[in-house]
Amino acid sequence: MDVTLKLAEPLDRSTAAEYASWFKALADPTRVQIVSLLARRAVPMSVGEITAAVQVGQSTVSAHLKVLAEVRFVLVDRQGTSAFYRVNQACVECFPTAADLVMGRPVPAAPDDAEDAEDAEDAVEVRARVVARYGGLARCAADGARVIDGSPDQACFGSAAYPDTSGLPETAVRASLGCGNPVAVADLRPGEVVLDLGSGGGIDVLLSARRVGPGGKAYGLDVTPEMVALARRNATEAGAENVEFLHGTIEDIPLPDAHVDVVISNCVINLSADKPKVLAEAFRVLRPGGRLGVSDIIADDGTTPEQRAAAERSIGCTTRTVTAAGYREQLLAAGFGQIAITPVADAGGGLHSAIIAAVRPAMPG
Repeated sequence: MDVTLKLAEPLDRSTAAEYASWFKALADPTRVQIVSLLARRAVPMSVGEITAAVQVGQSTVSAHLKVLAEVRFVLVDRQGTSAFYRVNQACVECFPTAADLVMGRPVPAAPDDAEDAEDAEDAVEVRARVVARYGGLARCAADGARVIDGSPDQACFGSAAYPDTSGLPETAVRASLGCGNPVAVADLRPGEVVLDLGSGGGIDVLLSARRVGPGGKAYGLDVTPEMVALARRNATEAGAENVEFLHGTIEDIPLPDAHVDVVISNCVINLSADKPKVLAEAFRVLRPGGRLGVSDIIADDGTTPEQRAAAERSIGCTTRTVTAAGYREQLLAAGFGQIAITPVADAGGGLHSAIIAAVRPAMPG
């Protein structure tokens, strides 16, 4: 749909009908409360949890959720016989644009390529699911509960990948949800600056801070506010002064060009719906000669998209997994050289955890 309008013209009928359905769905104070609750909690909630929060009858809440789901302001995740509701982040982000259109204010033109527009919407939904999932896991870790992301005997095996976690806060170890130990292969040196993409509870940042010493620095970047808060608390408990945790996306790293010596990541790049953008950003923030060392998930050659999707659902910590050859192509496209991709453990369903290493070439001369 082309959203470029002449200010004197009304919306076309179909667009007006679509936006009217949104406004109608929100034309009830309880529904506004429900949308606000789900957006602020950023984690799927059951009907009972929503009922307790908005303090109206459960049957009334169910009726309102049905209305919101019909226009996709709210999405439903089913786990067995249970249903959990979450706000549709793509719809929420589009809503201000809809308001601009209705009021006749000019907005940027929509992408010409419908596939690009669909991919952009899908990326928003993927990120919303990641934030909701890992926000809940962060709260579990902070509350002292056991944290599992995927099957314990599969790729996301967490703290089992670390031979020595002595001296680390218990919550940092408990919130470790990766598929390897990138710190062990990153060859960190005293005085270096390291960035962990998707730092979670902070275990890799704290271990990196030990390796680079007081003269170095370790950054952690995570999209989930609860994880950033947990990591900062863990850093304080550990007495780590050469660390800094940033809130943001790995597709848009909030650091200057050529700012770090090493980029690490532990089973997080695979969560992104735009992996080439992540690798391009990693290349950008690395200094010439800087190193990339990540643990991630790759797919076996010959697996079909359907097989990969089934395995991803089983593991729970992957999306749009690529093969080793596909990963290599994306690294080359970003500008990396000296690429090495080493499968480590069978994750099941044609997926493997792997260590990926690459270098940003040094400047000539």
